[in-house]
Amino acid sequence: MSPKNFPTLLPDLQIGLHYRLRNIKDLYFHEALSKAVKNMSISSIDSELNSLVSQDALQKLASFSLRGEALFPLPILLKENPFLLGYYRLLYGFSQKEFYNKGPFGAFKAMEEKGKLSKNASNDLEYLCKSLISTAQGFVSQLDDISLSLIAELQLLTVGPQLRGSKNNEYGQIATQKTFSIIKDLLKNYILSSAQTWIEVKNDSGRIVKIKFSSDPDIEIIEQLKSGSRGLISIEIKGGTDLSNVHNRIGEAEKSHQKARHRGYFEFMTIISVDIDYKNLKSESPTTSHFFNLFKIADKNSDEHQKFKDTLASIISVNI
Repeated sequence: MSPKNFPTLLPDLQIGLHYRLRNIKDLYFHEALSKAVKNMSISSIDSELNSLVSQDALQKLASFSLRGEALFPLPILLKENPFLLGYYRLLYGFSQKEFYNKGPFGAFKAMEEKGKLSKNASNDLEYLCKSLISTAQGFVSQLDDISLSLIAELQLLTVGPQLRGSKNNEYGQIATQKTFSIIKDLLKNYILSSAQTWIEVKNDSGRIVKIKFSSDPDIEIIEQLKSGSRGLISIEIKGGTDLSNVHNRIGEAEKSHQKARHRGYFEFMTIISVDIDYKNLKSESPTTSHFFNLFKIADKNSDEHQKFKDTLASIISVNI
């Protein structure tokens, strides 16, 4: 009997989901809530909980050894970390499309996607929280058991379809957040202050350098001089893992870098999530000074991580 040749099935989708889920947890799961609470006054949180949430609901959570903010969004929390709106949306079981296409909720979408709280959204933040607290109180009243593990399981059930849909946009958002986290970790000994969307460091020349999320480019690094500010690095991040579409993404990066160059930037990084010879990309983005692979710079043992680290240190004038 001749041997049968079964094909090797590639788990590429699950590998991609693993990395995306790991980054989503840092933004929208209990880890993110814990980090925000650590930076805040518990008495201030308790004050808002007692003002906005019914005592019956808080007492029920306390009977399960849970604090109120685990289930109830508060203005003070969402101001500290706007990304946390995603935590509560996932917990209540609403897809992004379902949630942000309903009534006034679309005005708050940038909080979850970019960690940004606009002036208009800030003015209406208490109304948003009151609405979601009403949702949460009905939710809590019908549960006979509540725990952190249950919260995580419910969030995972909601995020599952989201991970499989709208891949390109989500890949881009997560890749940008991942790059930002890598930079923040490399510069941790120089950080003066930080938030979810920016970091301020003092370099070895005594000047302030700010690294922040932007829309065009994805991340920009700016040095503050006595005479004004100077753009150091424009970083474009393309998180898509489809190799066949990489050339279109590089073209988009080139357009963004050209705009940054006209604004005075002099170094340009393009970070991709596919494995390809960078020489093949140079003709499509001649403005790019440095190409990097996101997964390689995330690996602290790789040569590319060391190159990224050295390049960043050289341009910003730090010793890392």
